[in-house]
Order: sequence, then C-alpha cells, then structure tokens
Amino acid sequence: MLRGKFGFALVAVMAAAAASLVAPTLANGDSGSENPGILGTLHKGIDSATASTKAANPTDGLVLIDTEVGYGQGEAAGTGLVLMSNGIVITNHHVVAGSTSVTVTDPANGKTYDADVLGYDPTYDVAVLQLQGATSLPTVTISAQPVSPGASVTAVGNAEGGGQLVTVSGQVTNTGVTVSVSQEDGSGDTTLTNLVQTTAPLVPGDSGGAMLDNSSRVFAMNVAGSPDQATSVGYGIPIMAALKVATGIISGQPSSTTQMGRTGGLGVVVSTQPGAPRIRQVVAGGAAAKAGITSGSTLVSLDGTTLSSADQLTSILAAHKPGDTVQASWKDRSGRSHDATVTLGVAPLA
Repeated sequence: MLRGKFGFALVAVMAAAAASLVAPTLANGDSGSENPGILGTLHKGIDSATASTKAANPTDGLVLIDTEVGYGQGEAAGTGLVLMSNGIVITNHHVVAGSTSVTVTDPANGKTYDADVLGYDPTYDVAVLQLQGATSLPTVTISAQPVSPGASVTAVGNAEGGGQLVTVSGQVTNTGVTVSVSQEDGSGDTTLTNLVQTTAPLVPGDSGGAMLDNSSRVFAMNVAGSPDQATSVGYGIPIMAALKVATGIISGQPSSTTQMGRTGGLGVVVSTQPGAPRIRQVVAGGAAAKAGITSGSTLVSLDGTTLSSADQLTSILAAHKPGDTVQASWKDRSGRSHDATVTLGVAPLA
C-alpha cells in the first residue's frame, strides 16, 4: 500500500507525496464466477513457458520492487511474482502507480534489474513488468484450483519494504469478497472484487506478493489488508484472474480497461488552476528543461493544440510515448513567446 495517516489498505509501502489508497470496507456478495476453459488455457500457456525454471522453494520466483515516484518526490516498495524466466513479472498496479522508474531485485541471484512497465489495469490492480537483461530466473508455481474457506495459507512479501521476503501464516476465511477503497486525497473510490480473504496479516510492502497453498503453489496475489493493525486479515487477487489480465498485456491483446506501456512526459509540475497550464516546477534533465522551458512559464500549445487546462495537457501527453517529438509553444514569466520541438520523456505512471 501507499503509506498514509489512516493506516493501510493496499499494501505497498510508500514514502513522501502521492495519493494513498486507504480504509477498505467489506461487502460480501461478488460471486467471482470464472470461465474455466479460458483460464485453464492461459494457465497452461504460462506454465509451459516456464516449466524448466520452477521454484525450488516457497520464496523462489518472488522479487523485491522499488520505485521512484513522481520525478524523485518519493519512493515506494512492494513485491512481484516472476511468471517467465526471461523476466516477465506480475505485481499490483498500485505498487508502480506514480512511478517514473522501477527497479527489481531477485533475492535468488542477488541481482537488481531495471524494469519496463509493459501494461497495467487499475480496475483489477494488476501490472506487468519486463526486467531488462534477465535470463533463467526461477518462476512461481501456479495453482489453477479454486480455494475454499478453511484452507491454510502462507503469505510472502517484502514486508514494510525491508528488502527481504517475510512469510506469515493464516487461513482462508472467505472468497468472492469485495473491498471498497477510498483515496486519501479525496479523489474517489476504488472497488476490488472477487478477492480471497484470509487471516494472514499483510503489512505495507507485501503488495504483489504470493498467497501459497500447502504445496507452495500461488493461488492468489497479495493486494490489501485491514486499516486496523490489531486485526489479522489479508486479501488476495485470485491468481487466475490476475493471469487473465497479464496474458492480455503480454500477448498485445489488452482489455478496454488496460493501459499498455508508459506515456510521454514533459518533466514538469503544473498548476491545476483554470486556464492554460502554468509551470510550477521543471525537472532537471527532463524533456521541458532540455527544450528551454522554465519554471513560471505558461504553456500555450502542445502538439498543435491550444491549451486551456492542465487536464487537456495530460490527455495530449497520454496519446504519446516516451521518445515522441511534439511542438511546444510557451510564454516565459516575463511574457516573451517561445517555440521548440520537444522530445518527450517518461511520465509518472497513472
């Protein structure tokens, strides 16, 4: 979760400024029905691709994730599951949300890798990473079997962002659970459905980690815990549901709620006041700085569109990828007009 004053819900640890997701309230009822034919096919595809590198122990195939948030305004940490030996990793979207860079450490070999975000789906809180230069990594073992209340569970994750994998035990208490999560900044609610509820106490940093059965097979991915630290509870996304999202991203056939890859960024922080975006901060070495755009300037147009709001700027950038070139016009704080071709960098992940 993102660390916040109200405790935690989504369990990736967070420091500094970014919106937190907190205070889940429970509402039973989502049946969580699945299509076993489709999911069975997806499972076999992932399984056959990684059969030669199956995990030798319960923590093999789990990795530690660290992110830089919002051009260095903060840092976050979480956990990931290695699906393919060439470095395909699945985690929660909220673990990498707001990030401008992601690094992943594999405790099995001690190596740290830069990671690209291949895609993500906030609706299901799933993201897929590609580790650069990774080969022959051990992978998690997947369980395609549904889990029932009373089953034993071992949850594994990067607890408190401490840089090591920690295990806790419990039992499954419910399935098909819906968790409503309110954003700490008041911008809205997120609802996660069809979760597995357990008595395994998850803490910040565990997000994206594994819920294991008695055979050390992953049946769910850690996603949330109770804001009441005296309550032993943890929630997981059924692994087959997470794999369905991941397979769409990996195959290049995403759903309507999936965002593929990163979008282009200017490397600026702008005012949210009405009117043409006024630049409050320019990131050193970023796209805007390289083009000569300075703090206090007002963006007049980008990519041929006259700007009338910060949201409009965000929409234009969302249609571009890092490395794209766009034309920018702006007025500096003294009122002088400027024009330049800007090569976009990486935007913070939505």
